[in-house]
Amino acid sequence: EAISHLTKGLELLRLLPDTPERAQQELLLQTTLGSTLMVTKGLAAPEVEQAYLRARELCRQVGETPQLLPVLFGLCRFYNIQAEYQTARELGEQLLKLAQRIEPTHLVGAHYMRGANLYWLGELASTRAHMEQGLVLYNRQQHHSLVFFYAVDIGVSCLSYASFTLWYLGYPDQAWERVQEALALAEKRARPKSRQRQ
Repeated sequence: EAISHLTKGLELLRLLPDTPERAQQELLLQTTLGSTLMVTKGLAAPEVEQAYLRARELCRQVGETPQLLPVLFGLCRFYNIQAEYQTARELGEQLLKLAQRIEPTHLVGAHYMRGANLYWLGELASTRAHMEQGLVLYNRQQHHSLVFFYAVDIGVSCLSYASFTLWYLGYPDQAWERVQEALALAEKRARPKSRQRQ
């Protein structure tokens, strides 16, 4: 239903003159569509890439905007799933630099995404550092609204990747503790998707 409404909204926007206000409205709809498609069709759906690429193009038109943060995040997730790790790495670096410069609230998501990408590249020590930094920054109340932008709970995701990483680095007891923390946080969130592998 959400996809249908967002698609209809995008169709109606095409009827309006090409103005900065219209671009802002389309940017919001494309970003929302991207995260909705991730949840409903899967991270690797071609429509996900299309929505986020269009949103990134709109960000270029609008100028530097905090709205670019969830766009870069979505593209990083998509390219990680597609095993296009170098593309995801470049986007993750942009995401982290942008969050540091213009929107510190999103640093937790930027560290998570950087760490997730490094995990798939086999850079486990760096993965651990980014996940731990994300957990230091994570505040359940403050970052609750980011679930809307990222379609995951960043705290649960950081804990999950931290547990995988600790296991591979040879710390099974610490890995188990992180798993338990991730499950407890997912239960507090009562979000079914949070309990699936991130």
